[in-house]
Amino acid sequence: MVFAVPTSTRRSTVPGLLFDLALVVLGGGALLIAIVLWFDNAQGGLTGNGLFKSLELRPWVVDPANAPLYPSNYLFYPLYGTLCRLLDSLGVFVGDPRKQMTILNAASCALSLGVVYLLIRILTGDRLVALLASLFHLASSFVMFLAIINEDIMPSYTVLLAAMALGAIWLAKPTAPRVLAVSVLFSLAWLMEWRLMFPTLPAMLVALWVCERRLAWRLGWMALFLIGMVATAAIVAWAWQGHTGAVGAFDLIWTGKAVRSVWAGFTWAKVGYMWDGMVGYLLGAGVASIPGIPGWDIWRWIATVWMLAVAFFALPFLWRHWDDPRSRALSAIFGVTFVAGQVFNLYSQPQDPQMQLNVMAWLTVGWAVVLVAVRERRRFGRQGLAALASLTVALFAYNVWSIAPLRGLDSAWEGAIQRMERESNPDRTVWLMHDFDWAMIYGSLYWGYNDPGVAGLGPAPQTEPKFKWIGFTGQVLRHPDWSDEQLVDDLRGQIDRALDLGYDVLVIRLWDMDPYQLEVATGMVASSARIQALRRMMREDYVATQAFIDTVAGAVDRIKKKPGR
Repeated sequence: MVFAVPTSTRRSTVPGLLFDLALVVLGGGALLIAIVLWFDNAQGGLTGNGLFKSLELRPWVVDPANAPLYPSNYLFYPLYGTLCRLLDSLGVFVGDPRKQMTILNAASCALSLGVVYLLIRILTGDRLVALLASLFHLASSFVMFLAIINEDIMPSYTVLLAAMALGAIWLAKPTAPRVLAVSVLFSLAWLMEWRLMFPTLPAMLVALWVCERRLAWRLGWMALFLIGMVATAAIVAWAWQGHTGAVGAFDLIWTGKAVRSVWAGFTWAKVGYMWDGMVGYLLGAGVASIPGIPGWDIWRWIATVWMLAVAFFALPFLWRHWDDPRSRALSAIFGVTFVAGQVFNLYSQPQDPQMQLNVMAWLTVGWAVVLVAVRERRRFGRQGLAALASLTVALFAYNVWSIAPLRGLDSAWEGAIQRMERESNPDRTVWLMHDFDWAMIYGSLYWGYNDPGVAGLGPAPQTEPKFKWIGFTGQVLRHPDWSDEQLVDDLRGQIDRALDLGYDVLVIRLWDMDPYQLEVATGMVASSARIQALRRMMREDYVATQAFIDTVAGAVDRIKKKPGR
């Protein structure tokens, strides 16, 4: 055993273990589904990624034989399409994959709690420690949050976590069947979400290296693990051969997703975003926006100190048990995933919950080590565990409280879209909005998804597409290689074309945004100079009059060309 435990606590029966596992999975799932229904916000207030994933998912629900495969999410859509049809048959959010995904994500997260329980129970033999570790995992902000919204990461994360947990146990004493089993399970995870391969593949290989003393066997196990990955990809590619969008095994292994996107590349600003992502994994920040509540910096420092304290107690404990191969495997798999993952995140989107979810899984393992360390203190073991259990419950309560300001946005935006339609004539309106604005997300949901731009529009009025819009950062996202002048000219040209064709151009929120707000809304996808160049052009070349104010969507202005242009 990695963690020494008293003999009395090691005894467990299979029925007792299964009862606890059912309690963790079913209880956790029921709690998360209750939060889903209470939250009434399938998108969650992050991005519209879940909505657009649900649009891509729909063909797999209604016509799976002709639905397209996507190399970077090769198994995700077939899996969730099947499960959505099951929910349809059960009468759960019938015909609405956008909301069905929240239920499936809650169920996936519940399974991840079972993974945590089994891992810690096997390593420690301690029922209470395993239960408290599972509760801590559920209470962590990003875990709980991604389990109740419709982002697409949770099922692949759960499979990955199972592979990491199995690797921490089996790769400690590798055999050919064990190495292949972990490799196949790991491959199924990244075949659902391709990017999950990168932080954890080196971690698995390092675990095999540190747990095997013989050099030739080290290299052999590592080669076998890689062979298992390639073989799994080949079998999956063969199974889907001939289907729409099907690709070969090596196209699955390297899809190149987002490598040349606007989010790609290392910048110093991303170091700060990475800190936000790490602390946000533990503590939610939503409550910081409520009047009278201290600012986010307080919560950032609390989370930082908390995580450093976990590392301070966990790392020496694991080092003292380094002779145990399970300690080495556990440290390598979760530790290297963290280090490699943060490097990977610095290249992409380090503040994104999806990017931190798998990388920060070490924190739950570290918390379990802290629980074991406290339990070993004979004088205050029980009191210490009770205190840590209370702290975990407080963490869960705080993180639920933190998302309360985002509650009900689905219903609120449904009303807002109806009011926006009454205040404007969709046949004669082109909306100018930020590509990350919630008006774009819900406009796409209720008016029909349409790419931004006016190149295909004819003179007003035009019925289809109903949702006609210009993205303020649309070309920034699609053409990061363009100069500021090119982007400014393109945006000006789109607005002018819409006006020349006789459309009303209605601007949502953008006109009154100050430079700082606009930069915050845009995030790291563009430099301050680029965003301000677009804003300056808009205010120098056009005049605005207030059209209406919506309590949810915000201020809406009608713009026209300045006289003399």
